Amino acid sequence: MNLWPEEGGIVLENQLYNLIEQLEDTIEQGKKMPFTAKVMVDEDQLLEILESIKSVIPHEIQQATMVLTERDRLIEDAREESLRLVNNAKKQADQMVNENTVLVRAQEYADDLIKKAQTYSRDVKMSALKYSDELMRNLEIKLESTFKALRTSREELALLGQEDPDDEDAEKSA
Repeated sequence: MNLWPEEGGIVLENQLYNLIEQLEDTIEQGKKMPFTAKVMVDEDQLLEILESIKSVIPHEIQQATMVLTERDRLIEDAREESLRLVNNAKKQADQMVNENTVLVRAQEYADDLIKKAQTYSRDVKMSALKYSDELMRNLEIKLESTFKALRTSREELALLGQEDPDDEDAEKSA
C-alpha cells in the first residue's frame, strides 16, 4: 500500500519490497545446518541487502512523516472549518432569535394598539349613546313641559268658555 503522494513513493515502496524479497531468497538459498534450524548465508550479500534497506527506510520514514504532517494539517483545517461553521450557525440562530424577538414585540405592540383602539371605540360609542340619551331626555322634559303648558292653556280656555254664561246669552241675542 502506497502512503506517499508523489510518484517516487511507489518506486521506493517497490524497492523496499524487492530488498525484503532478496533477503528472504538469500536466507532460503543458504545452506541448512544439519540437525538445527540454522542456515549459513553469504554474510557480504546479507550486509549489502541490509545496507540497501537502511538507505531506503529513512526516505520512507520521511515520506510517512510527510503524510502524517499532511494528515494533521487536514485535520486542523477540518477542525477550524467546523468551528467556523458552528460559529456561523450560532450567529444565524442568534439573529433568528433576535428577529423573532422583534417580530414578537411588534405583534405584541400591534395587539396592544388594537386593544386600545377597541377600548377607545367602545368609550366613544358609549359617550355618544349617553350624550344622545341626555339630549333626548332633555327634549322629552321640554316637550313634557310644553305639553303640560298646552294642556294647561287648553284647560284654561275650556274653563273660560264655561264661566261666562252671560256672554253666551249675549252672543245668542246678537
